[in-house]
Parts: sequence; C-alpha cells; structure tokens
Amino acid sequence: MHEMSVAMGIVEIAVSHMNKAGASRVIQVRAAVGELSGVMPEAVEFCYEAACKGTAAEGSGLLIEKVAARAECQACLREFVPEYPLAVCPACGALGGRIISGEELYVDDITVE
Repeated sequence: MHEMSVAMGIVEIAVSHMNKAGASRVIQVRAAVGELSGVMPEAVEFCYEAACKGTAAEGSGLLIEKVAARAECQACLREFVPEYPLAVCPACGALGGRIISGEELYVDDITVE
C-alpha cells in the first residue's frame, strides 16, 4: 500500500517544518490529493495516525483537500472534466486535452505549537 509511504512522507515534512520553526509539536497538516494522483485520500487518512506514532506529530490532525480532475481542450481551449479512458472535449469533440488539475499531491499547510 503506497498510501502508507505517502502518509509517512507527510509526517516527515511536517516534523521537519516543525523543527525548522523551533516548535515542539505538530497540531494539524493540510494536504492536497488530486483525483488523478493515483493516491486514495481515505487510505492516506487511515495510515496517517500510524505514521505519526512515536513522532512529534502524534495526535495531530490531517485534513485532505480532494482536487478534481480538469482538462483544457487543445483545439477549442475550453475546460472540461476528462472522462476515462478517453478525454473527449464535450464542446468540440476533440480527443485528448492538457490536464490542468487533478495530479496534485502536496502538503499545503502545517500548524505547529
């Protein structure tokens, strides 16, 4: 389950930030997970508590913002929600499109004390 690795990475980032800030513990972490990232937000939330055990982040909260998939048609430049397995522009019928959101996977904000 690579979501445990993601959760452990989030904890590592949070504790590193806490240390740089001269704080003593992590209170809350906000992260963004895109629909196309290949990561299941619910699984990361489930793994987060275990990843925090024995660290300065133990007892902290994790808030995950789910980022929806969006694409831009290369032909007509309209934004649309890509449908899989093919991304077809609903406006002009062109295939493909440039992904403009949904691949995100990052820590957005860390609250420390």
